[in-house]
Amino acid sequence: MTSSNTKRLLLNLVLLAVVGALIAFVVLRKEGTGDLYKTLYDDSIGNDATELIIHAEGHEDVVIQRDGIVWNVIKPSSFVADKEKVRQLFTLLSENAESSYDIKDKDLASYGLDKDNLSVSFNGVKMIFGKFNEVTQQRFILKGDRMYLVSETVSGLMMMG
Repeated sequence: MTSSNTKRLLLNLVLLAVVGALIAFVVLRKEGTGDLYKTLYDDSIGNDATELIIHAEGHEDVVIQRDGIVWNVIKPSSFVADKEKVRQLFTLLSENAESSYDIKDKDLASYGLDKDNLSVSFNGVKMIFGKFNEVTQQRFILKGDRMYLVSETVSGLMMMG
């Protein structure tokens, strides 16, 4: 009888430990999602972007505007934009920015952000692409007075024109 009570007690302790671990996981996970997840989206872009401008050094700027549900390239020439490529550009706004820094007292040239060699604007909010960090496999992006480190996939698409 003592043996069965001991087994029951051990089983209850194991179950209690599992429940405690689950509670700790849920509580810590909720606390950890607060300020850690930052994106490049900005309220000044609005919920309804209607214009994209892509700048690549040495090429004429590409201006893409939305007409209803259709995106049209209006500059340098006029044609209907590839909706998959436009959709891919918008993924930049939801990329997780692992790090964010105030640019005050930063040497922007060391991050490749001193010149606008490659940038995209969403409704006038410009994001300048800087150097690619080989260690973290992320790119430095300047938006306003903040520098972000982002895993992005659109710079190659933008350089294609």
